[in-house]
Amino acid sequence: MKDTEELLRSAFDNAPIGMSIVGPDGALLRINDEYCRMLGYEREELLTGTFLDITHPGDVAADHAFLVAAGAGECDSLDHEKRCRHKDGSLLWVHVRTEVTRDSAGAVRFSVSHLQDITQRHADQTRLGESERTLRSVLDNTPAVVYVKDRDQRYELVNRGFEELFGVTAESVVGRSGEDFLPADQAAELRLRDAVILAGGPPQQVEEDIVAGGRERVFLSVRFAISDERDEIVGVCCMSTDITDRRRAEARRQESLQCSELILGALAQNQFVLHAQPIVNLTTMVVDQAELLIRMRAEREGSELIPPCDFLPGAERFGLIDLVDEWVVRRAVEVARSGQVVEVNLSAKTISHPENVARVERVVQDSGAPPGNLIFEITETAVADNIEAAREFAQRLRRLGCAFALDDFGVGHGTFMYLRHLPVDYLKIDLQFVRDLLTEASSQHVVQAIIGVAKQFGIQTVAEGVEDEATLDELRRMGADYAQGYFLGRPAPVEDLPAAPTKRGAAYA
Repeated sequence: MKDTEELLRSAFDNAPIGMSIVGPDGALLRINDEYCRMLGYEREELLTGTFLDITHPGDVAADHAFLVAAGAGECDSLDHEKRCRHKDGSLLWVHVRTEVTRDSAGAVRFSVSHLQDITQRHADQTRLGESERTLRSVLDNTPAVVYVKDRDQRYELVNRGFEELFGVTAESVVGRSGEDFLPADQAAELRLRDAVILAGGPPQQVEEDIVAGGRERVFLSVRFAISDERDEIVGVCCMSTDITDRRRAEARRQESLQCSELILGALAQNQFVLHAQPIVNLTTMVVDQAELLIRMRAEREGSELIPPCDFLPGAERFGLIDLVDEWVVRRAVEVARSGQVVEVNLSAKTISHPENVARVERVVQDSGAPPGNLIFEITETAVADNIEAAREFAQRLRRLGCAFALDDFGVGHGTFMYLRHLPVDYLKIDLQFVRDLLTEASSQHVVQAIIGVAKQFGIQTVAEGVEDEATLDELRRMGADYAQGYFLGRPAPVEDLPAAPTKRGAAYA
């Protein structure tokens, strides 16, 4: 018996883990060498107090609650992790396993505790947790859309970008397949691409069109396999970056280069040509004026023409329209010098820049053309964009003796207001009202109102889009001054204009 007690005492004292025997009140009755070493105290220092004295204040309540519950017979064991205070003041994390021993009456005699130092493990877990939180933060704040699937193509992880793109939450996605929440065709496409990686294919980098939230976006997606410690593929990760804006910018740059090549090439190779559409005086039925319209030859010496809608919008968009307008003005003054009265269309961007306006002035002054033979025309929408610039332009050109026409009149919101602020000589009634003149009462009211107001301001009117004789007769009855349209003459090369359209010859037939 004595040998057994000695054996137990030796096993207790020399155990490789900390061991203690604690009384019902928490007093330390016996502790082994490892317990002392672990906490840095001498045995005598510890045996004068309770185990609560070396417990971190934040964990005392839990240990005290165990003592109370054990004393009440409510529990006989405790297995938990807690913090202890080392003698040097440092923090020690321990795993504690406590078993209660009772007497025959059920009262607590003592409890035996095993303490294992897990400080390093806890520090490793803390660092791992911090690393995972950092990684999660990186994933959630990256502009990329990230997801991870297992071998069965169930989502294991999605980041915030994925949630926002598809309007889902991670909780509703993880553990499910794409078919559960994505459009069928989109889920099938992703499944097909991911299957290639899961089958052992090499990493992919592809551009994908993804429709989400009613918008189509372009993503550059990188896919690669996820392997376990045996180097077996257990999943696939996809990281997608939205490159829609980059693609648009690249397309815009490419379009700009192509437009620049087209416009500059046409100027250098003399591919621009002017056509003219006759404008008839409704009192005399004589062609008094002609509107100049730009065209572009598809080839330098070819007859095929490119319509303005195929090159003017690009020239406007990429800052080349002032070059086109200057070419038109230089060609127009040549026509005006021969005695023709011509209308010249200019863009809003040209009239909005003082240096461009000054250039137009110099061309007119240096040409020697009668300024009265030049009518500069801008659209009502261009005026709406910058009425001050339009007024400055009109005033400067009229001071030279040129006239000013306001095109597409009637389609804007502040139509009649412009007449108070602009020195207008001609109002060109928009063709949408002229074409419906005989069938739409509203168009009749608009045209009649424009003609009436124009007369009050001393402005002449030009009706555009005349397609038949009945419309022409109605415009004459309503008091319009001029008309143009396919019924009166289609645009033709400017060289085909009569030698002197301002001379009163035979009526236009």
